[in-house]
Amino acid sequence: MRALRAFLLRLAGTLGQSRREREFQQELEAHLQFHIDDNLRAGMTEDEARREAVLQLGGVEPVKESMRDRWTLAWLETWWQDLRYSLRSLRRNPGYATTAALSIALGIGASVSIFTVADSVLLRPLPYKDPAGLMMIWEANPKIPNANRNVVSPGNYLDWKARSRSFDQMAVVRDLNSVLSDGHRVEELKKQAMTANLLPMLGVQPHRGRFFTEAEDRPGQDAVILISHRIWQTWFDGDEAVLGRKVTVNSTPRTIIGVMPPGFYFRNRETDVWEPLGMDLARDYRQTSGRYILVAGRLKSGVTRDQAQAEMAAIATQLEAAHPSFNKNWTINVESLRDSLVSKTRTSLLVLLGAVGLLLLVACANVANLMLARCSTRQREMAVRASMGAGRWRVIRQLLTESVLLSFLGGAAGVILARWMVIGLLALAPKMLTSAADIRMDARVLLFSVALSTLTGILFGFAPAWTATRFQLFEALRQGAGTVSRRGALRAWLVAAEVALSVILLTGAGLLFQSLAGLQSVPSGLNPDNLLTFRVSLPAARYQPPYRRTVFFTQLLDRLRQAPGVQSASAVSYLPFDGMAAATNTNIQGRPVPRAGEELLSMVRTVMPGYFQTMGIPMKQGRDFTAADNEEKSPMRFIVNEAYVQKFLQGSDPLSTSINALMGDTNPYGQIIGVVGDVKEGSLDKPAQPTIYYPHALLIYGGMTVLLKTSTDPRTLIEPARRIVRELDPAQPIAEARTMDEVLGETLARQRFSALLLVGFSILSLLLAAVGVYGVLAYSVTERTREIGLRLALGAGPGKITAQVVAAGARFVLAGTLAGVAGSLALAGLLQGLLFGVEPRDPATFAAVPAVLLAVALLAAYLPARRAGRLDPMSALRMD
Repeated sequence: MRALRAFLLRLAGTLGQSRREREFQQELEAHLQFHIDDNLRAGMTEDEARREAVLQLGGVEPVKESMRDRWTLAWLETWWQDLRYSLRSLRRNPGYATTAALSIALGIGASVSIFTVADSVLLRPLPYKDPAGLMMIWEANPKIPNANRNVVSPGNYLDWKARSRSFDQMAVVRDLNSVLSDGHRVEELKKQAMTANLLPMLGVQPHRGRFFTEAEDRPGQDAVILISHRIWQTWFDGDEAVLGRKVTVNSTPRTIIGVMPPGFYFRNRETDVWEPLGMDLARDYRQTSGRYILVAGRLKSGVTRDQAQAEMAAIATQLEAAHPSFNKNWTINVESLRDSLVSKTRTSLLVLLGAVGLLLLVACANVANLMLARCSTRQREMAVRASMGAGRWRVIRQLLTESVLLSFLGGAAGVILARWMVIGLLALAPKMLTSAADIRMDARVLLFSVALSTLTGILFGFAPAWTATRFQLFEALRQGAGTVSRRGALRAWLVAAEVALSVILLTGAGLLFQSLAGLQSVPSGLNPDNLLTFRVSLPAARYQPPYRRTVFFTQLLDRLRQAPGVQSASAVSYLPFDGMAAATNTNIQGRPVPRAGEELLSMVRTVMPGYFQTMGIPMKQGRDFTAADNEEKSPMRFIVNEAYVQKFLQGSDPLSTSINALMGDTNPYGQIIGVVGDVKEGSLDKPAQPTIYYPHALLIYGGMTVLLKTSTDPRTLIEPARRIVRELDPAQPIAEARTMDEVLGETLARQRFSALLLVGFSILSLLLAAVGVYGVLAYSVTERTREIGLRLALGAGPGKITAQVVAAGARFVLAGTLAGVAGSLALAGLLQGLLFGVEPRDPATFAAVPAVLLAVALLAAYLPARRAGRLDPMSALRMD
């Protein structure tokens, strides 16, 4: 307690030090002069009298310190009195206190929840050493749609690493799936294969054990793995003896050599297993494979991203000249790691931060209006305090203490509300947002809440406090307890501001909602109804030769088709809209092979027979694959989509055309036996891409997504499907069981997240604005009760009184609406990147939003206006 008292004394002594130093000096001089005069009367000389006075006081500095402590304690006592008075005042007016605190709680709760997400994603430093120096290095091709952040060729990566002087290090990572088994359980998990230098480059340390060595990052030597802290706890109960334990990854023996720190992730928080990539430095990857790895790098000290970009662009030009058939039109894009993680969500979060800021301003304006009304009824109290010697700033300080206290009460409730709102936000948030950041409330968020509550209290409290202290003392003292001073103009302008901000929020919400509705109405090309999907990944170590995988999937689908409720079943290598895809160049028999840079690029999928029927993709020409097309010795045959025909086969009969796709060491031509409808790829707002479909036996994948068309709720078939898979292979799990509706929903998650939140914020602001309109006019009617009663007594009809009160409210509502429309027009361009099928300044939205707001506001104005028209004239005239 003594330390706390000393701290408070120092803090309070620092505040207002200049004024108090003058007062200390004046009081000290008065004390000294008193003793000096007394000593002079005793016959001392002036110098003796002064020295003796100082001795009598015990020295100048102790006196100063004693006086400073007394003044500081007095200052703290005054603030404590202000705080106690504010608490008593709010306790006497619970309705006002509750309404104001609730308004602030809504504004601060929404603000803190959005700030929590934005802080985690955009502001909080990434959990790596010197994260500002970490870059992602992409290949990019301006000739290919959406290829600005393309995966990288291993061959190009090796040349980048050898030639670049801008980077201290470059490292590779590859996201995969793997089946982990410890002999007791088996589960498919997310895995990252990486070069040995990636983790040291990030500056992380293992929680237990060690990382891979360069020697272990070689083909045939990659028999070690790292596991996540979560797997260590849930699978091995945190056993310290886990190091050296043998497990299998995709049925291949591996030794656990390390446990990663709690919460560690690189680009994907769902990863649980890390293993060496095992690149073969002697292999010519440009001849044997395509582009499929991710490359990260750390800039050298003093090198900027722009300098690295310039150097890498020059290297890309060199590699294009050296390998024209592989690198024609390919360049390099250097991007900070942070930007690569948030590029698709930054605009949405910034728009939501702006929107929640507007909502908080609406809440502040609403509370300021409440305070103005309350301060107006306290004019006589303020006048009495002034007449007893309280200065204007003393009264303002009292009122600001009350507003800040109110804001802290609302802020505390808002933080509690924000905790629940963050849970809701995470449920709504797109996967790309939650998988790339650890979103949580922490000390930074709490500090932001305190600062925001303080600023909010001052913001909505200063104007009412300043206005409340502007009065004529004697006139205010003569007013009766039931009379109030007229400060309706400021309150009306505050409501106009609320209306303007609400128009801006409603307009943004309207545009985003139209965009979302437009996306949802875009045909996907398939029928997602009653469609269950799950992945089965067969380990290559147990399924050799590769055709055994085709046999397994054929048996599995035959068994699944016999399950109750299953109408059809099939499988595909990469599910549309799932974010994964394969693409390669294609050639048309009888035509010259395209020159470098002019290749016919096409998406590639492997499917089992029945895929198009199960997915609801229409067959436009020809036929589907049959079991005869899916044999090991079957002749090469393809199915293509309409986009392929329109882009590459115009003027030709597709069913009499043979093509090939460069997906293997040998790529024989095969006949096109069918043309199917287009299916969107990855996103509904992008056009369908040319696509080639292989039968599984002719392009074998170990990991396939199984599709079940059902007559009942698809999720009821998850357990029967898991049981059937394990009957065929007891060591084989299934993963990511979900409906096709959920898969499609994820593609709209970012737009839905922004639209729903902005709609919620705009509805709250609309309600607050309506409450503000109602409050101003209700207060005005109360203030003018005698005037209205007199006019009614003189013959004015109730309808006329009602119309005049509504007209008075309509003036500031209309002014706020016009200001809001102007603001919306100015800010609409910020939504450009979030909209689909609707212009940022869409006339229909800019007409509908003001109409809706005016209707709500005029309804809020009509309620007090109707009460004014129904006043009893005699009762009104008798009011004091």
